This record gives sequence, structure tokens and C-alpha cells, in this order.
Amino acid sequence: MASPPEIALRLQTVKYFKMIGLAVLVFDYCINLEAEVDLTWGRRWDFVRILFAVARYTPFIGVPVDLIYSLGPTSTRPCSSLYQVTSWLNLIGTVAAELLLLVRTYTLLGRNRVLLVSLLLLALGCIAGSAAVGANAGSFFKYQDPPLGTSGCYQTQRIAIYAVNYAILVLFETVILCLNVFQAWCHRGQLGSRLITRLYWDGIVYVLYILAISIANIVVIIFLPSEYAESLDTLQLVLHSVLSSRLLFNLRAIMQRRHEQATSLMEMDVFGRNISLH
Repeated sequence: MASPPEIALRLQTVKYFKMIGLAVLVFDYCINLEAEVDLTWGRRWDFVRILFAVARYTPFIGVPVDLIYSLGPTSTRPCSSLYQVTSWLNLIGTVAAELLLLVRTYTLLGRNRVLLVSLLLLALGCIAGSAAVGANAGSFFKYQDPPLGTSGCYQTQRIAIYAVNYAILVLFETVILCLNVFQAWCHRGQLGSRLITRLYWDGIVYVLYILAISIANIVVIIFLPSEYAESLDTLQLVLHSVLSSRLLFNLRAIMQRRHEQATSLMEMDVFGRNISLH
């Protein structure tokens, strides 16, 4: 049994991790705002742009609510409601980010309809599993005042079932990673092109990062003291948003550059024919 000072220190460490998540979110938005304006603003509102907007901007609501949950309450009364709001925002943002990864993978694999149906069925199964876990886990939550008069919500029980949510994410992300690696292998003869290499390498590396934070959450929930259980959930939401958005930016930037190169070659060809005619 940990002493009150030890518990207070652990809860404070969790708050630091949540602030790191906020810092990463704001920093990434600042450095990628120009790319976002160039590559997404002004485009028509199709399914991909709606997914992008949800994945990109949900953390700007979810992270502040999560910080209020961790830093604000001086009593246990609002904790359950705040946690429910935070959980739903995390679920919505994460699902949107994962669907962006699905759409990107579907596009790179030649828009195969069988693949699309298979990935959608997998995604629906994962969403249903996560919703079932969330519905069953709510009754296990018990809050009490944090030690030493500190503020924030203090959940006293280890809810190991929440590791199942992250295990479901790991399953889906592993499938996406394998498909990206398979696609890169099939096109290894084209990897001499810097643009093509970047297209596939970015997908593999970014999905690996997302997969790593999901696995880290499982480790934290199962093996570390229960006070640390929520230390990485903010980073989980933020990294899903940041990395899925960057993948979309990179994909559109590469497609735009290839279009510009093709247009330039066509113009040079027309110019050369005009010279030869004279």
C-alpha cells in the first residue's frame, strides 16, 4: 500500500504527462498550420476532409476537458461526468484518426473494394468492442479525494479491462502496418524515386509510432501502479491526431508535387515540339 506522499507524487507525474500532450498538440499545430492551409483549406467537404477535421480538432476539445478532469475538481462529484465526456471525445478522435489511416491504406493499395470492405468490417468490430468495454467499465469506477489536499480526480481502482481497448487498437494498427509494409515491398522497384520512398516510409514510421503509444498504454495499465493508468491517454489522442494528419499532409503534398512535375514535363514537351516545327 503506497503512502499518501507517494500517491500524490504519482498523480502529479500523470498531470505532467498530460501537459506534455497539450504542448505537443499546440506545437504541432503551429508548425503545420501553413501546410494545413495549403493542402486542406478551400477543398470541398468530402468524407476525407470531414474525417480530417474530426481527427485534427477533437483534441482541442478533449485535451482541455481531460486537463480539467486531472487538475480542476476539488471534490469527487463532477469526476464521473468529466471522465465520460473525456472518454467519448477520445473515442471519436481516435476512430477518426484510424479511419484516416484506413482511407490512406485503401488509396495506396489501388482502391481494392474487397480490401475496403474487409478493413471496414474490422474497424466496425473494433469500435463495437471498444464501446462494449467502455459501457461495462463505467460501473467499476470509484473516486475519492486525492491525498495531501491536491486537486483533480483520483480514481482508486485499477481498471485493467481498459487495456482491452488498447489491445483492440493494437490489432487494427498492426493490420494497417502490415498492409503498408506489404505495399512498400510490392513497389520496392520504384523506391529509387525520392517521392515514392517518402510516401511509403512515412506511412510505416508514423503507424509504428501510433502502434508504440498503444502498446505503451497497455503496459502502463497492467504493470504500473494504478495511479499511472491515465498518464498516456492524452498523448494517445494527441499522437493519433498529429500523426494521421501529417500522413494526410504528406500524401497530398506528394500527389501535388507529382502533378506539378507531370505538368512541367508536358509543357517542356510542347515547347520542344514548337521549336522543332520552326
